[in-house]
Amino acid sequence: MFVRKIHIDGFGKFVDKDFQFGPGLNVVYGPNESGKTTLSKFLLYSLTRTNTNVSKYKPWGLDVFGGYVETSDGRYIFGDDENTIQKYEMSVLENVAFLLEDDDLETIQIDKNILESSLRKKTEKSEEGRLIKEAIRRAERLNLNACLSVLNEKLKEVENEISAISAEIKKKNEVFVQIRKLLESSREVEREINELNIVLGNLREGQKAELQSNIFELRKELESIKLELSKYSWIESMEPSVVEEIQNLMLRSNSISAQLDSVENEERILREKLEQKERKIEDKLRTLGATSQEELESVGLRLKHLNLLSRMYSERVQNVSEEEPLWKVFLENPNILDDVEEEEQRYREEVSTIESQKLAIQDEIERNEARAKYSRDLAVLSTSAGIVLFVLGLLFKNLSIFMYAPSALFLLLAVLLAINWKRKISLVSVLQEKLLQVSMSTPKQPQTLKILSSYGIGNIKQLRKKYAEFLEWKVQNVERQRQINELKDIEQEIIRELSKFGVTGAAQMIVSAVENLQRVFNELQEVLYEKETLERKITQLRGEYLSLQKEYKNIVEVISAKLENYKIGKEEIELYRANYERYQTLKTRHSELTSLIRQLNEELDNEDVNPKILELKIILGEQIRRKGEIDKKIGELNSLYSSITVDKTKLSELFAEKDILELRIGIIGNLIAKLGEVKEFLNEKFEAFVQAYHTVFNDKFVRFFDRISGMPRNFVVMPDLSIKIVIEGDVKDPGEYLSGSTKDLLIFAIKDALYKTFYDGNLPLVIDNTLIRFDDDRLKRICEFLRTESDYRQIILLTSDRRILDIFKDSNVHMINLEG
Repeated sequence: MFVRKIHIDGFGKFVDKDFQFGPGLNVVYGPNESGKTTLSKFLLYSLTRTNTNVSKYKPWGLDVFGGYVETSDGRYIFGDDENTIQKYEMSVLENVAFLLEDDDLETIQIDKNILESSLRKKTEKSEEGRLIKEAIRRAERLNLNACLSVLNEKLKEVENEISAISAEIKKKNEVFVQIRKLLESSREVEREINELNIVLGNLREGQKAELQSNIFELRKELESIKLELSKYSWIESMEPSVVEEIQNLMLRSNSISAQLDSVENEERILREKLEQKERKIEDKLRTLGATSQEELESVGLRLKHLNLLSRMYSERVQNVSEEEPLWKVFLENPNILDDVEEEEQRYREEVSTIESQKLAIQDEIERNEARAKYSRDLAVLSTSAGIVLFVLGLLFKNLSIFMYAPSALFLLLAVLLAINWKRKISLVSVLQEKLLQVSMSTPKQPQTLKILSSYGIGNIKQLRKKYAEFLEWKVQNVERQRQINELKDIEQEIIRELSKFGVTGAAQMIVSAVENLQRVFNELQEVLYEKETLERKITQLRGEYLSLQKEYKNIVEVISAKLENYKIGKEEIELYRANYERYQTLKTRHSELTSLIRQLNEELDNEDVNPKILELKIILGEQIRRKGEIDKKIGELNSLYSSITVDKTKLSELFAEKDILELRIGIIGNLIAKLGEVKEFLNEKFEAFVQAYHTVFNDKFVRFFDRISGMPRNFVVMPDLSIKIVIEGDVKDPGEYLSGSTKDLLIFAIKDALYKTFYDGNLPLVIDNTLIRFDDDRLKRICEFLRTESDYRQIILLTSDRRILDIFKDSNVHMINLEG
């Protein structure tokens, strides 16, 4: 059987609630008080007959109470014992199907009726078991059994009376212990009351002295502030709102000016970045052989074609095997000798060109320096002549007109010569930078010969010798020649396509050239996108700049108008603000001091104003009230202790009667054990038959416990299936020696062994938050066990432990979340 659905009309905190479950492992997660135990109790009470404990789960203020559980065997209706589906016994489910949060090792009991019923069923399923059971049943029909039953009933009654008297004795002892604890608490509270009275008295004296000292100091400060306030009385005649308004406008104008500078600087930086991006775009367009961005689409198509040819070329080259690695280079570039010679010639030409440029620039620099020096000397000479003529004009009044005109001409000529001198000096600086750039530029070394050096070829002579060997090898291999021709055709086609992009090079550089073009194309796309982004940012900043500029102009005009209206300057506004702030500070401090003096006087007159004193008085009152309650409780317990009476005489009589009944039962039992060899033989056979299930239970229990705990324990399974632990050679109750999590694991192991040993049906396993005390290792092992067990049995795991969610997060587990 497995649970498909739970519908709750009303039960505990749930009203009109549905829960869907699937076969295998189901995890119901919710924090504390979210209803996990309520859900498990509803499932338990729905699968069993009506229980008197369910009334406490009826929702408050609602008439609905109940629901149903939909299973693979049918529908179990809560509280309906007349349903056509046979319900389970409560003890059966609690022993083999439910692990509840309130299960305790000291209180859990294995229902012997379950074991006897299960063994009876298992016995009846075998021929040997049926024969043994029938023989024992007939032997037990003797009258001695009826006598033994009567004696057992009497013994049970006597034991019940002894238990009742023992309970009264235990209750009286518990009351006595409570009285002693309360007396000790009363003495402790009285001691605390005395200590609080002493602390309260000291606090009152200290507060009074401190308050009087503080009031004196505050009055001295108040008189000083009154004297200083009299100096600022003139500030009251002015309107602070006007000054504050102008100051705010001035602050705003300064802020806008700073913002304008910031926006202008940011725009300049963005425009520089935009120019860099445009230059980068032009460089990459030239690399791709395009003149504008509109040609990018056709460039992309050509690149796709080149990639296809490159892949074909690579595949063909891999299929051609050479006897020597150098042959591959010759196959890829048959004109390698010509290429090397051309590169050598080109390298020498580039070196010669650079040297010619350097000489030409140096000559130009020398000419411009000579001209600059010549212009400077003439400018100095012309300036001197103009000054001399001007001075002569001042000395000779009659010839002044003839002196001033040449003086002006010489001075004008000096200015023109000085301008020419500066221009030549600037040109010399430019030429020197150009010479530095030309000197730093180095011609590109021959790449082909550099590549061939890795094959042991250092010069053209060695290359010619190797190439001759390659030609001999080529003549001897016709099939290889055919493949080489195909490669050559593809290579020529790739070279033609590359030439459209302005790319030339040896055959071994074809693939890298294509990849480089593709990389340049991709980088160009990214740069175009970045350029568009920068243009949008510049437009946005320009709009922001114009808006701020307009606002700044308006504020400056308003400030000028107000200053003109009130006939004041900016310096007066700033000085007024400082004095006004000082005046306001003094007035505020005056009010504060007045309020503080009044408050301290109130505290001096009323001690309850002090929170510490008030708190101590409240605590003192609470302790006095607490002592009264404790004394009242002691009186009640003394009355209860006196009212509990124990009949010791009757208890002695009951123990004597119990000994007599046990003696009689032992005698009759011995008589029944001696009924004959046949009955003894049958009992031995039956015990052997049952012992097999005891062994199975023991194996199931030990295997489960050792697997989950990760370490063996010295457990002993008793004949009544109770569990004991061996400590120092003695059998002990395990509850006294195990931790809380190990007790939980022991309960789990017992119920799992009972289910697998004695129960023939298929029930789901319901676990109500009993795994939260396990450490991480045990929790992982038990979750792995549940994952395996869910292949054979439905498991409903209710938990508030998030570690379980982490363990099953990647598993095919049906998850249900409860709201807190």
